[in-house]
Amino acid sequence: MRIVKYRLNTVIMQKLKLSISLLVLSLSAVVAQDFAEPFTTFISERECYVITTDGEEVYGTLRGSTETSGFITRLRILDEDGNIRKFKAANVQRFAIRPGAFAKTITIDEQATSIRHMIQTDHNNILDREWIYYDAQLMPRRKNKIALLQLLNPGFDEFIKVYDHRNGSKSMPISLGGIIVVGGEERTLLVVKGDGKPVIVRKASFKKSFVNLFSDEPEIYASVRRNPKFKDFAGYIQAYNDLKYKRVTAQR
Repeated sequence: MRIVKYRLNTVIMQKLKLSISLLVLSLSAVVAQDFAEPFTTFISERECYVITTDGEEVYGTLRGSTETSGFITRLRILDEDGNIRKFKAANVQRFAIRPGAFAKTITIDEQATSIRHMIQTDHNNILDREWIYYDAQLMPRRKNKIALLQLLNPGFDEFIKVYDHRNGSKSMPISLGGIIVVGGEERTLLVVKGDGKPVIVRKASFKKSFVNLFSDEPEIYASVRRNPKFKDFAGYIQAYNDLKYKRVTAQR
């Protein structure tokens, strides 16, 4: 009886996991636009380009990179003329690389930390990604150390840039019947407003960060100041951009 019961439980668990996977696939198409899912890995020998602080544009293939505390600090690129070019993060404005199928698969797998995270993840956002973008910024809590941070809001980063906080805080996993239901979601992000320095924005203290970031636009600040939500952060930035553009247009 114990063997039969064990096999029955195994079959039930397998069917449950299959049902969850199908549910994730069916819902991924209707997930609202949000920040780009961060890639935690990429493979060398991929097409890339660098824009230096002098404005030089170098196109080629990534040959290698050096990381410090999870952030890229050096790059080695084989340029289009067959020369190996080396770059320190301090000499780079932007670095971009095309993610391959392996990196996309790994990223999707890493987002499956819980059922909720799987459902909330826009898998098309990962599968259809053409480029991963990095900007040179000061490293958090590392005085005067510059690294390349992964940009999570390309396309709506004119006034506020949001970056992946490598090794940042994540929510506590909660299991039900051996399956992680919730947990593993990012709880901290690195944010740069205008020409400022990166600051850590935490889910736990988001109300304070909301004031610091958006109080210069009274309309958006007044609309949600009592209960700003971390999960709506991307939407606040998009609304902030719209208001900024309207003001700039009105002044012309």
